[in-house]
Amino acid sequence: MPCGRSKTGSIAAAVAMLLGFATECVFAQSAEEEVLQENITESVLTNSDDVEELFTPIDINEASLDDLLALPGIDEACATSIVAYRAKVGSIRRIEELSRIEGMTPELLAALAKRLKVSGGSGLRVDAASYFSILPQRVSLYNERGDYGISNFQRFELTYGSFGAYALTDKDPGENSYADFYSFAFAARDIGPFTAINAGDYSMSLGNGLLFSSGGMVSKSAGAITPLFTNRAYALKPYRSRGENKFLRGGALGVCIGDLTLTAFASSKNLLARVDDSGRVTSVDYSGLHIPSASTDSRRNLSERITGGIVHYDTPTLVAGAAAVYFLYDRTFAGYYERETLALETFSRFRSENLAFSGEILFDRLVSFSTNVGLDFGDARFAFGMRSLRSRLVQNYSGALSESFPTAPERGVYFGASLRPADIVKLGFYYDRFRIISITGEPDRNGEEVFVDSYISLPGKEFFEGGNTLLYVRYKYKTKEDAYIPFADFPVALSVIAGSKQNFRIDFRHRIGASYAFRIRTEWNFVSSGERGDMFLIDSGWRFGDGSIDARICFYRTDSYKSAFYTLEKDLPRIMGLNLFYGDGARLFLLGSLKMSRHLEGGLKISRDIYSGSREIAVGSESKALSGQTEFSMEIIYTIE
Repeated sequence: MPCGRSKTGSIAAAVAMLLGFATECVFAQSAEEEVLQENITESVLTNSDDVEELFTPIDINEASLDDLLALPGIDEACATSIVAYRAKVGSIRRIEELSRIEGMTPELLAALAKRLKVSGGSGLRVDAASYFSILPQRVSLYNERGDYGISNFQRFELTYGSFGAYALTDKDPGENSYADFYSFAFAARDIGPFTAINAGDYSMSLGNGLLFSSGGMVSKSAGAITPLFTNRAYALKPYRSRGENKFLRGGALGVCIGDLTLTAFASSKNLLARVDDSGRVTSVDYSGLHIPSASTDSRRNLSERITGGIVHYDTPTLVAGAAAVYFLYDRTFAGYYERETLALETFSRFRSENLAFSGEILFDRLVSFSTNVGLDFGDARFAFGMRSLRSRLVQNYSGALSESFPTAPERGVYFGASLRPADIVKLGFYYDRFRIISITGEPDRNGEEVFVDSYISLPGKEFFEGGNTLLYVRYKYKTKEDAYIPFADFPVALSVIAGSKQNFRIDFRHRIGASYAFRIRTEWNFVSSGERGDMFLIDSGWRFGDGSIDARICFYRTDSYKSAFYTLEKDLPRIMGLNLFYGDGARLFLLGSLKMSRHLEGGLKISRDIYSGSREIAVGSESKALSGQTEFSMEIIYTIE
């Protein structure tokens, strides 16, 4: 059977394959996929370091059947053929080998090359990346702290057969040490009866993400066109992101017995907490910023210990499991969360040709649950979901996507639909009704979210497989907008925009031949309190051989922070650009990327932000008024095979 469009699987996992497009010109993927990537990122993600974890391409030698099914263009027969081929040859050395799969087309193979990577296999592979960035106008703010406001990270991966070693150091502007955050991990897979062995830092995903989740685990739709399910009911992998919080530090071991897998794990690390006069924790800071004199708190003043076990049953159509996890902190919390908790969880997922179901129940003194049902009839897809999120666990790891994530408990129900009434048209609708449950004594509040979008493709149906012209129109309505701001409240601050917010967006994209593309995007925000925002941007992209050049000019005007805009932009090979625009101003950037050889690639980016009037930029207790700022950044990637 030829490889065709996937009928099932998770759109979230599909989006997780898109980082490979981050430095490509806009023609490198279909415009529909770009819009999907932007919508999910704008709706879900607020920590740019965690974005990388969501958008990292997956290793073809580690990809499960579900991972492959989640990729656009692959049906179950094609995914099964890839898994069978991998089992036959032992490991895949190059993505081009997939051309031997029956029904594989050059177009599909080119698309998969952007969503998959080969870092496993039987041979030795070393992959290293080095990143550097500086904003000259802010240098004086950091000088007294012995820094020049430099951002820097080094990432290293070594794989050999079934073994992998990973290391990372990260420095944010203002931090004195170039290894302010560091991460080390060792992983082995399929060694005798052991499905996975992890030591050092690792991440885990279970069920719908109520207990342990990653950036790609969500329980409701992030966009009308993408009613979605969790990418996998169970995943255990080494941690390779620069995000300084959502990982476990210790060890994990998985053993396979037939269709059953048993996993045991333990973690011990410290968090940065603020405490009151009685020694109780009032907040936990997950930002990862450690700027001298900006905070007097120790970053090692809250001890966290986690141990647990998981058993899960895994077949092509059914996944089910249960987990018991013990959480212990060495301080008492002043608010809602528990110092010591035994959490019990059960989860399941079922998939057939037209039906998918996933569900999870979590017990940790209160009961939380999340269920999702999907119907897929090709040109008509529907999703339904319910949730009740009442967890008493510190929301560092758990929490399905919710309107108020990650602080307030909530209940909700949603419906999503994606329809294709004509070859050149796709329509999407999403409605979510929720109730936010107060943990501070204030009254509960009801809310709703509406999302409607449409794709119109020219010259026809082939656009949706990578055609030339797209008109995208979107409308969003939300009764209350919550923005994720670190450094205050518990465990993070929510900058709450009182009242409803409406958003309109029109996006036109066009490709000319195989070397040039552009898009024009205009967007408006309206807040019920009267604030308004307008944004207009133009993107252009050129591709030449193994290189690309991207450019953007963006103008924006907002009455206040309440009407701010989020946008994604092209960035360096291993960086995801997520910008927040508020006030009056403009942003320009120029980005060049080049693969200089099979083993060396890199990029250089220059951006300029211009503000109407001036804007106060603060570093700790110091501030400076800037009318604009320029950023220089570059990245070099080395690969040895």
